[in-house]
Order: sequence, then structure tokens, then C-alpha cells
Amino acid sequence: MSSSLTSSPNRCRHLSSNSRCRGSERAATWQCERLIGNWMAILQTEARGAVLVAQFNHANTHNPMSMELENAIRSICGETEDNPAIRALVLTGGNDRSFCAGGDFNEVAQISGGGAIEALIDRLIDFYSAILKVTKPTVAAVGGYAIGVGFQVALSCDWRVGSPATKLLMWELKHGIACTIGGYMLESFVGRAAMSDLIYGCEAAPISWAADQKLLHEVVDSSNLVEKAITRAQILSEFPEITFRRTKETVNRRFVAGLHAIAPEAKEAHVASTATSAVQQHLKRVLRH
Repeated sequence: MSSSLTSSPNRCRHLSSNSRCRGSERAATWQCERLIGNWMAILQTEARGAVLVAQFNHANTHNPMSMELENAIRSICGETEDNPAIRALVLTGGNDRSFCAGGDFNEVAQISGGGAIEALIDRLIDFYSAILKVTKPTVAAVGGYAIGVGFQVALSCDWRVGSPATKLLMWELKHGIACTIGGYMLESFVGRAAMSDLIYGCEAAPISWAADQKLLHEVVDSSNLVEKAITRAQILSEFPEITFRRTKETVNRRFVAGLHAIAPEAKEAHVASTATSAVQQHLKRVLRH
């Protein structure tokens, strides 16, 4: 994100398991004390009024979804839900960085055996559910690549802001990886025919089409991506809290239930596909680079 994210006096800093963080802007005063560990390097947060902005800060500018980053996002979702001073959450990869270019292949390459793969599927579904169950507004500022897991994180948010440079991809199949969860999510959003185009075509969604289909609700200049997402979060945060919360709980409940319902089939598909040579070759190619 911008330099203000690392230097703002309003930033809510999580430094250690005993840290107390205080931030203020205008009339809002935040007091946060959580046993969340030291994930300052992987996720940076800033208070913008009643909006909490969380920037993914992986050392790789494409922000692969490591377990450390995943756990940090889970924690910030919990903090958003529990802290009455926070009215909305923005998730972003930052300006001039990708939102999230999929899983961290350094970690994925270490997963072996059916049990470990099944546990990964359970973990991912629980991760998306954690975002979907935040009853306050969630906005994704989707810059650069949003691939696989990254695309699915964006789809778990209420509103998505992109730019002409945004690349929304579900290209798992051409790399020998099953696309069961992504297929379910996309079919729920855009229907079966459009889902098929994305997961079988394995190409980035054209921006104008993504906007028409509401995979992106707004398309703005890359330099204004995060600010526009914050503005949208501020607008949503001003809706009556109970009305928004109860509506979101209702409309998301069946979607979350559907994610859990496909878990057994997703596990079977991923166990079968991970055993193939195509996946192993893809991992080797990625890790060589």
C-alpha cells in the first residue's frame, strides 16, 4: 500500500502476544488487546476512521497465501467481528502489488498423503467461511493477480474493487490441480456456463466482463484502488448495523453451507489429482522460478 500504511499514527500495531494497540482518528478510539502473535511482517493494518484496512505483506509482491498470512487474515476477521469500534474491513494486497496469486507453493510442495490433502481442504473451507461470517462489510481491493485461493478470498468479500490491470484467474486445471471449490463459488456467482468458461478456459476474465458479472463491482485506476475500496467500505459502514448484519448472515448462510457440503467430493478430487505427475511437474516449475 502507500507509505502511510507503515507510518500513519493511526495504525493499529500488533507486535507481540502481549501487545496492546491503540489507534485514533477523528472521534474514533480503538483499543485492541489480543493474543494473536507477531504477524506484523505478513499483514499490516491501518485504522481509517471506523474502517480497518489490512494489507497482505508477503515478501513476494504477488502475495502467495502462506499459512502465516492465512492465519493473520483469520485473526483480523475475528478482530473486526469482535471490536465494536470497527465498522468495516478492507482486504488488499496493496498498491502496485498483487492481491494474492494463489497458494504458497513452497508450502504446498511439502504436503503429501491423502490425510494432509483432506486437512488442507477443510482448512481452506474454514478460512473462506471465516471471511464470509464477518457480519460487518468486507471489501476486497483486488490489484494485480487474484489466482485460485486469491480469487476465492476476493469472492468471500461483500464488494470487490479492481483496476484495468486486475487478473482474475482459475487456471488450476491446466496445471493438473482440481478446481472444485473455485467451481462451486463461480457457479454460485455467475452461473454454470460462465463458470465453465473460466475454469476450463483457464484465462483471465476480461475486465469489462468481470464488471458486468459483478466479479468486480467497481473498476478504478490502479493508483486509486485502495482509496476507492476504503471509500466504499465507509459507505457500507454507515448502513444501520443490525439491518446489515442480519441480512448478510441470511444471504451468506446457504453459500457457506454449500462450501461445507462439497468438502467430501473436493477432497476426493484433490487427493486423486495431487497424485498425478502433472501436479508435481507444475510445482517443480514454479519453485525453480
